Amino acid sequence: MAQLDWNDACEMVKSDDGLIVRDVGAWSEDKLHVWHKYIQTTTTAMAGQSAWKDGLCYVDLFAGPGICRVRDAGKRLPGSPLIAARAAKPFRRIILVEKDANTAHACEQRMRAANATTAIMLVGDSNQVINDVVREIAPGALTLAFIDPEGLDVHFDTVRRLAESRRVDLLILFADAYDAVRNLELFLDGRDTRLDVMFGSRSKWKDKALALPNHNGDTLRKFFSEEYIDVLKSQLGYTDAAVKNIEGPKGPLYRLIYAT
Repeated sequence: MAQLDWNDACEMVKSDDGLIVRDVGAWSEDKLHVWHKYIQTTTTAMAGQSAWKDGLCYVDLFAGPGICRVRDAGKRLPGSPLIAARAAKPFRRIILVEKDANTAHACEQRMRAANATTAIMLVGDSNQVINDVVREIAPGALTLAFIDPEGLDVHFDTVRRLAESRRVDLLILFADAYDAVRNLELFLDGRDTRLDVMFGSRSKWKDKALALPNHNGDTLRKFFSEEYIDVLKSQLGYTDAAVKNIEGPKGPLYRLIYAT
């Protein structure tokens, strides 16, 4: 399959199939477009390489229903599972996780319609079923993992379990502006908060945050993304990382952290 243009990918999901969709803000198109481009480019370059004797594997820990709909505009967008299903070169394995059973059912139907015969769906909280995910990944595969929670909902131990002893490229949504920054005082005062769990028990993020010269939004957002990248590098062995800022109509919303 040749690389699929983003506009063509959107055109393929334009018609209402009667299944549930996820309503999103217009900024979500930017995020999905980034992932689409990465999937198309990476599968083109890496599929069939001798370094990956078990081919390419795709993991999506917050799969959703497979199609998103932009609020107000009504535009339908391919969700991350369908982006993977229509990769330029096919994944040998597609592993999806979705907590809500009805949402998972809609995604499964759409994956079947897209002829994604290598896809499996695990219904449950990704932090609780991560061992089941890992068992489905062949040891010699290059894995591309999309981790797109609505907030600070992915545990560092989940990422660790996914990445240990295998090659996994990550794209992680870090909900800095609309979760971490907004609720900073609660996170600083609490114990075992969602932010603690996302950074992991070995992170000293609280001490470092308290030592910052100020707690304005720009300072905190930069700090959180740099601290998370540092944890990925120091604890999981990642060597390269990049950050993309996603803006909403009123300013920054979250950052996408890519690590390889």
